[in-house]
Amino acid sequence: MIGHDVFLPAPLLAVSSGIMVMLAATVWRRSAGRSLACAMVTLLLSLAVVGRHTGGRPENGDSLFIQDRWTTYTAALIIFSTLCILLMSWRDRGHDGTIPVDEYPLLFMLGTLGALAMVFSANYMPFFLGLEILGISITGLATFRHRPVMAGCEAAMKYLILSGVSSAIFLFGTGLAYGVTGSLRFMPPVAAGEMPAALPVAATVMVLAGMFFKLSAVPFHMWLPDVMEGAPVPVAAFVAVVSKIAIFSALVRYFGTGAQPLFLNDIVSVVIILTIMGGNLLALRQTSLTRLMACSSIAHVGYLLIAFLCPGHLQSGAITVYLAAYAASTLGVFATMTAFASPDGPDGTCIAQWRGLFFSRPFLASAMALMLFSLAGIPPGIGFLAKFEVAATGVEHQRDVLLCTLIIGSIIGLYYYLNIIRVMMTAPLLPSRPLKQHARPELAALVIVLTIIVVIGGLFPARAIHPLLPASPALPGLPDGMTH
Repeated sequence: MIGHDVFLPAPLLAVSSGIMVMLAATVWRRSAGRSLACAMVTLLLSLAVVGRHTGGRPENGDSLFIQDRWTTYTAALIIFSTLCILLMSWRDRGHDGTIPVDEYPLLFMLGTLGALAMVFSANYMPFFLGLEILGISITGLATFRHRPVMAGCEAAMKYLILSGVSSAIFLFGTGLAYGVTGSLRFMPPVAAGEMPAALPVAATVMVLAGMFFKLSAVPFHMWLPDVMEGAPVPVAAFVAVVSKIAIFSALVRYFGTGAQPLFLNDIVSVVIILTIMGGNLLALRQTSLTRLMACSSIAHVGYLLIAFLCPGHLQSGAITVYLAAYAASTLGVFATMTAFASPDGPDGTCIAQWRGLFFSRPFLASAMALMLFSLAGIPPGIGFLAKFEVAATGVEHQRDVLLCTLIIGSIIGLYYYLNIIRVMMTAPLLPSRPLKQHARPELAALVIVLTIIVVIGGLFPARAIHPLLPASPALPGLPDGMTH
């Protein structure tokens, strides 16, 4: 029992300690800038100790948390993504003295804690607690929309209600799994003895449905465009990147710790086809860049699920590369949107506002074009390699229907990604009124860093990605990178 209490991944301990310090500092005296600085210092410390832990795991392996190269990698991605998102929020929230906003970075940190708890979970209990902490944090963050205020409240209410329904489904599946196995270990239940075979199937389907909602896979996708459009741009980035990485990491962990059910292939294959086609077709109709990125995020979940469904020698590399490519490219788009926004001008959330950007602000336009190329799977961005490796996993398993869906979805995606670049290259109809440019060195540095990551990852994938791959499997039947 002592082993259960002692073993704790260091990032969870560091983030929890930082949150308590932030709470104590807020009680002492409110300061938005200090809260943001404390959050960033905490995340940097967490990133430094991301591969460490306290104590030792019990010999029987029955613990609340697990730590290996897979959890270390995905936790590092989550912490790095939150750092980038806090940098996007620094100027607006840290220098707005009209309202106390200490809660803004605090909610980001709580959401990060929930995401990390999901990544490191080896038990249903910490996973569900992390899931709820992340969901409540996103609900609070969505309300920090100043223009218009009601948009943020509407986004928060939609997410709160639908997230509650999905959590209830997931919790009911967890209860069924416990009834079948008598254990809360984070793995698909397997019927033993005279237990009806339908019970573990129902439990697995309910758990999978709860995860698919958080991933916004079709048909559980309807909330994502509305929530991301109603939330501030940094919060939309948090929903699109951090929550997706956490859930997908847990999904790989859940079905990688035991034999996959036979019915899983058919269910996930249908979800993949609907998700890729649905996300891309929805994106074609969007005039809001935020909603377009939400629909794009839905499609990218479908691409990732192809690699998830095809275990083998190529699976580990495909998943690892795609997570890095998706995180860097999506954060780059939202960072460019934040840098483009002006207090007395456009906020960058409408595609039409980007007209003629190559003429007025070529640096931002070039960075945005590179990120869109990467998301579309066009060289030299890292997204090209990511889609290639996902396609390779489908070829290895001869998933012809899924490969055709990937190709058709990618062709559709080319239209709406390149359309944004076309808008930026179109000369404005009338000379635009010059807007006062506010110095934002942190955003410029962030855009440059993300651009370098996207380019270096695309040009030198072996050096940029392969040292970060999860460990090889130690047990037969587990996907690459899934070890205990």
